Amino acid sequence: MKFIKKCPVFVLLLSTGLLFTIIALGGRNTIYANQEYDPATAPLLSVMFTAVNDEIYPWQLFERQNAPVMAQAPEPGEKEPEELYFDDQEEMPEEVESATADGADNTGETDGKENDTEKEDTESQGVNLGEKEGVNEQSGENANDSLAKDAGKDNGAEPGSGGASDEGEEHKGQGAEGQDQAENLIGSEVKGADAGTIGADALLNASKTYKEGSFERLEPLRESTREEYLNHISADIYGDAGVIRASSYEFETVDESYFDDAMFIGDSRFVGLKDYTDLAEHADFFCETSLTIYKALEENFSKAGTVQEALAGKDYKKIYMMLGINELGRGTTEDFMGQYTEVVDTLRELEPEAKIFIMGIMRVSEKKSSSDAIFNNSNINARNNAIATLADNKNIFYIDVNEVVCDEGGNLNEEYTFDQIHLLGARNDLVKQFLLEHGVTE
Repeated sequence: MKFIKKCPVFVLLLSTGLLFTIIALGGRNTIYANQEYDPATAPLLSVMFTAVNDEIYPWQLFERQNAPVMAQAPEPGEKEPEELYFDDQEEMPEEVESATADGADNTGETDGKENDTEKEDTESQGVNLGEKEGVNEQSGENANDSLAKDAGKDNGAEPGSGGASDEGEEHKGQGAEGQDQAENLIGSEVKGADAGTIGADALLNASKTYKEGSFERLEPLRESTREEYLNHISADIYGDAGVIRASSYEFETVDESYFDDAMFIGDSRFVGLKDYTDLAEHADFFCETSLTIYKALEENFSKAGTVQEALAGKDYKKIYMMLGINELGRGTTEDFMGQYTEVVDTLRELEPEAKIFIMGIMRVSEKKSSSDAIFNNSNINARNNAIATLADNKNIFYIDVNEVVCDEGGNLNEEYTFDQIHLLGARNDLVKQFLLEHGVTE
């Protein structure tokens, strides 16, 4: 007690430091999961201060703990909450209705009882709902046959001649085998218990038909549900039709001079590419740890300024984007897709002659994916399926670096990462080589 009375300031600082350390430790797998931390150079509590720069505040830890991360369906007779909030504190309507494009049945609430035999009638939307066992709603493993066939025809190939899955592996089917693969529909079961969908307004503009070159932008098959939002699940509302279609393009191998007029926009994954390869000697990098699609165009990158300022001062012929890991757990797939679409369209307006390369979000390791309700590969795959639909294979291209950094299970190779999320310095050469093999010279 005497010591406390003599050194109150020291005791206060010690107590505060201990409290901050406990908060940082408690949030390592939730709100601070994507913050870089090196125990050899900084104390654990530093994570809390770096997160503040990314507008992540300590009290969000307790909000996240109070929210059901892996919530169960409500018990019979128990009502779901009438008000929801997105991570950006935008208030949701008190009654969230399940909306369809052309007058499908709407319901304002769910009583928690699932009807396993009846599905909503979505024929007015022109979407056939998959009823076969094995249709994985989260991974979107099956593709709409008409889209797969159109992709082949538009690129001078016969239906069923080739494609790629969202697991980063090339699947080429020929003859009857390829046709069988193409004839699988993207099935998304929409049951009565899924009433109360979220995020339709966020995708209103992004889902409009967009035609440039030979491909039209695909519209979502359904909407995110309230349960998916509550559980921080990125709904796979597009399936892998966009991925398959984008993979039909035949890229060319280029040399390093190809990147002399290139711009790279990205988060910490691109920071590693800049720091551990020589691409920065050729291209201009606009990347920052914890950068999100919501700040990509307005962020001030020290001496380089903003992306918009850079585009006004220099003509770029290639623009590469890798963003999305930091946005997991924020809003719905519709919210993310709406903002991503806006950024891509803005880049097209500012630099109409440039080729835009949308790079799939790099996955995390199996250890991370299986233990994290937010930063997992199911959520990443769903959002990759969404942004892949923006590719038209003429001005906008989708490329997936997961092809070279993931193991046979489709997870980031444990030998390539030091923290289950980012690549080891030397492994960034894999990304560089991948880019060299995916050039567009037309």
